[in-house]
Amino acid sequence: MHESHDVCALLLTGGRGQRMGGQDKGMLNLGGHPLVVHARERICPQVTEILLSANRNHDLYRRWGVSVIADEKEYLGAGPLAGLYAGLAYATSSLVLTLPCDTPFFPDTLLHRLFQTLSTRDAEIVFPVSGGQSHQAFLLCRTHLKDSLKKYLDSGQRQVLGWVQSHRHVAVSFPDGDDFFNVNTPEELARAETHYAEMSR
Repeated sequence: MHESHDVCALLLTGGRGQRMGGQDKGMLNLGGHPLVVHARERICPQVTEILLSANRNHDLYRRWGVSVIADEKEYLGAGPLAGLYAGLAYATSSLVLTLPCDTPFFPDTLLHRLFQTLSTRDAEIVFPVSGGQSHQAFLLCRTHLKDSLKKYLDSGQRQVLGWVQSHRHVAVSFPDGDDFFNVNTPEELARAETHYAEMSR
């Protein structure tokens, strides 16, 4: 049982899903449930608030018991930072954790370890790294950064790394493995199904 933190989990449904034939990745089925449900159930006991960033299928997502927010009109098509900006503007918690729905096996300890680092290292943004790769789709950041992010987006910049590096940030090491495996293609969805079946035994 993991400790609950005063954090808003922001579920990101991802882009246009072009490599999945245009399907909404948050609605892809894994083990009998949409990916968004896996993400919600995995993080729900650890946070005080859950939002879902989506630009389509709002009514479908609401059926799964989440509050749905859309990107601001001026930032449509601006990528994950547009979703983060909407989350920072809407969240009532002092911290926001972004969680891409297409990464269903993220570590159970993710939030706890990021929270501990943020609290003890005087950081504004923290994110995981594993196997030499940064996973900046998973950001734990302070909501007071909303204005900074707006300025960054208004300047036409879109790279997550560029914005992260403009603030006090810390990378948190996690073990190598499939925890941050994400689903972008039908083949990867099949691999995720196999992994999920093995975990469920």
